[in-house]
Amino acid sequence: MNELTSIALALSPSLGTACVAAGVLGHLKRTAAARARIAADAEAAERLSARDEEALHTATVRLPTMAAGPRPVGEHCAGSLLHPSLVGTAFGEAQQVLLRQAASLLNSVGQQVPSSAVPAAEGERAL
Repeated sequence: MNELTSIALALSPSLGTACVAAGVLGHLKRTAAARARIAADAEAAERLSARDEEALHTATVRLPTMAAGPRPVGEHCAGSLLHPSLVGTAFGEAQQVLLRQAASLLNSVGQQVPSSAVPAAEGERAL
């Protein structure tokens, strides 16, 4: 047996162990990365669901509450966000802008004289 063969035989158990360890380590890294992706996907789905629920709540509860309430209307009349986790987010801010615009519109409509009342009033003066 030559010297290289002796060295190779002496090292083979260590190399085998090293190869197995590298394989296990690689598997653990891939598993951890997959778990992180799954967790990130679940978090993104939860955020999207909260936004969907919030938009529906604004359309079906908050805006009708504002429209049915007394004048002048303020955005605070519609209550708070359904999902407090959205406070301070771009989506939450967009909801507040929407409510401010709706309040402004409701207030301006409430101040306008209906156009059907104007001709009737003019007709009554002519009599």
